[in-house]
Amino acid sequence: MRYRFKEQIKKLVWFSTLFLACFGLISQTASGNSLSQSNSALEIFRHAYESRYTWNSQFPGYTSKVELKDNEKAYTGTIQITPDLDVKVTEIEPKEESQIVDDSLQMMVIHRRQVPFSQEHKNSIFQIGTTNKNGSVEIVETSGNTKSRYKVFQNQLVQVNRLLGDTAVTVDVLNSEKTPTGYIATHYRTVFRQPQTKEVVGVEDSEDTFTKIGDYYLLTHQLIHDYEGGKLTHTVELNFPEIQLNK
Repeated sequence: MRYRFKEQIKKLVWFSTLFLACFGLISQTASGNSLSQSNSALEIFRHAYESRYTWNSQFPGYTSKVELKDNEKAYTGTIQITPDLDVKVTEIEPKEESQIVDDSLQMMVIHRRQVPFSQEHKNSIFQIGTTNKNGSVEIVETSGNTKSRYKVFQNQLVQVNRLLGDTAVTVDVLNSEKTPTGYIATHYRTVFRQPQTKEVVGVEDSEDTFTKIGDYYLLTHQLIHDYEGGKLTHTVELNFPEIQLNK
């Protein structure tokens, strides 16, 4: 499934860059009611955005060994995260296996990037949708070609719904870790659906472990399960031992 939806996953990584950077300011052409709703939606997103755990501007980067288990096959290599958050994976062959590590770290780095909310100004309109009994709030983006829907619960983003090409994608955050400076999603599930029939065509379940090293929480373990037709089809495990922060 990972390879079947490779392009959608890449688009999701790209979309996450925009999504986590900012949800935009409100179009000044909106009506009074829409503007009020949008302001409420904007503030909900702002609080969730500012509650995330990110690396600060003094982040030095780091290096680590990486141990990759792809079903029954095992590989070892090295990784480097630079201070400006570039990712480099070396010593793993074939290229497809190296790409698994790279994709995982790219997604992790996107979520750790610190960008002030006010720097990203998109002319989009966001409105509050359904409020569930548990207190989660649905936010609907109404200004794009297709509606995108999100859920926020206790100042955390817990769901993303997005149409990527010919695939509908839902990401649910199932668990998170609170740190003194923000929350980190540690268990999340991505469901791929056929948009017209809503048929589930694939599921990816990821569990991350972060360990505080020096002043920073860094990814030390990741377990990814792929499912098709309700059956486990593929397992990837990543370990990052011997992490060293750059001096």
